[in-house]
Amino acid sequence: MYMLKFLKLFLACIPVCMLCGCWSKIEVNDRAFPRVMLLDRTNEGIELTLGFPLPNRLSSTSKGGGSSSKPFTFVTKTGRDVGEAFRKIQADLPRKVTFGQLRHIVMGKQFAQSGIKPVVDFAAREFAIHINAYLFISENKAKSVISIPVTFEKFPSDILTQFANERQTIMVTVKDMLMSAFNRGDLVIPMLVFGREGVEAEENKENWMGTDGAGVIRNGKMIGKLTDEETQGALWVLKQLNYSAYDVNSPTDNKPVNFLIRNARTHLKAQVHGDDISIQIECKAMAGILETESAIDVTEPTKLRKLELLLNEKIKDRIRRAVAVSKTLKSDAFQFADYIKWRYPGKWKDLRPEWGERYAEQVRVDPRVNISVKWFGTSQRPQWNRILPDMEEDK
Repeated sequence: MYMLKFLKLFLACIPVCMLCGCWSKIEVNDRAFPRVMLLDRTNEGIELTLGFPLPNRLSSTSKGGGSSSKPFTFVTKTGRDVGEAFRKIQADLPRKVTFGQLRHIVMGKQFAQSGIKPVVDFAAREFAIHINAYLFISENKAKSVISIPVTFEKFPSDILTQFANERQTIMVTVKDMLMSAFNRGDLVIPMLVFGREGVEAEENKENWMGTDGAGVIRNGKMIGKLTDEETQGALWVLKQLNYSAYDVNSPTDNKPVNFLIRNARTHLKAQVHGDDISIQIECKAMAGILETESAIDVTEPTKLRKLELLLNEKIKDRIRRAVAVSKTLKSDAFQFADYIKWRYPGKWKDLRPEWGERYAEQVRVDPRVNISVKWFGTSQRPQWNRILPDMEEDK
């Protein structure tokens, strides 16, 4: 009886003992949390730069700095691979580097063209890297991020976060990169550009950062680029469009009418019949008129329908152009193969070995767009169309 009670007490104590903490704990104050990783290719190897927030400078009243002190810093090292460069950074820091707060990985164009496989391998092995960290490709060196002014945000990485949140460019994460690596390594990654435009009011600053198109990756290497308009088409295909503005010329007087697209939805469906392979892209959305220089009466259903058809055709054109670039480069950047694999797993086994060639030559992509114009604002006709005729009569 006593042995049975002792055994029950012992078993009850085991879970309590498991909650007693960790023998190898590292305090938060002993850690350094990089927010952004920058990767460039040099003659010596891979140049890795990590951007860290500085807790001792986050407050303007702290002794470590004042309002003029930057609350972040960058550390750069070069190594044979990403792992070696990281070990050199860790050797020079008094804190343990932890990637739990890493939110962005920016690769220089030269690095992306030589192959993104080093960062794929590092991300797959470093379990602390968040799979939802965003990827970007810099038109120049990734280290150009260091020189941008932090006018609206506290850290440079926060600017990249807003680019992704606004969905004005493609959102690609570490998860997407790792998943593509299990197929052919094809995907699209948004591109960053740097220049003087927009920085005139900032003293001692060199670059302003913006987005411009997307890099097309085939087999882990950047081999081409989508323009800004083609990237708009890619957003529809990837189901990432949040809102967007489009201009079409009125069918009545050929003057521009500006629309704002909202509530966009995209559905993809794959069909395989023998050698005929097709991808249907169903796009639906609602739109409102932002501005118009045309005298067209949008309250008349026939004229409104003509405007909608013109808008639909413009969106179709951008989707076709984005797909055409990927087919020319033989890169299944939009992961159409996944839809075929899910619906036709048996046929996919035969299609997979030469999928790049088949995608470029056999796959037929059919975009179908249905946009409904629902909002006109408080005026169906522009005010100057009402005022100017009256002025002419007065003369």
